[in-house]
Amino acid sequence: MIRWTTPRLGEQKSIYYGLALYAIGMLLFAFATQGWMMFAFLIPYCLGGICGYALQSVITKSVPSNEQGELQGALTSLMSATAIIGPPMMTNLFYFFTHDEAPFKFSGAPFFLAFILMAISVVITYYAFQKKHPKKDIIE
Repeated sequence: MIRWTTPRLGEQKSIYYGLALYAIGMLLFAFATQGWMMFAFLIPYCLGGICGYALQSVITKSVPSNEQGELQGALTSLMSATAIIGPPMMTNLFYFFTHDEAPFKFSGAPFFLAFILMAISVVITYYAFQKKHPKKDIIE
């Protein structure tokens, strides 16, 4: 699918759409009330995968070829750090909103937090692209 979407959308739009689809998928997961809904909501979430390769392509283009190994190591380290921090954070959040004395019951809280974090990443990505390619003032 990436061979089809990236050439048609371009890398930047693929990143925006992919992150937005991930965010929408997480929001839908948060409010799912039936098991079958999770399968249906996987569709937009999985379509968000178009952003991964486009994002990595943009990142690697901004680094000289002699620093690609450092970049890939840093990306792998970042992924490892999130794999360490994420599960305890989300399971504690799940427990907080599902135990007997919870302020209110919301088993989708981890997914809702993931939605918020994905939405923030869309905003950060937007500003990063704007900073990298500022609009030129046209003087007439």
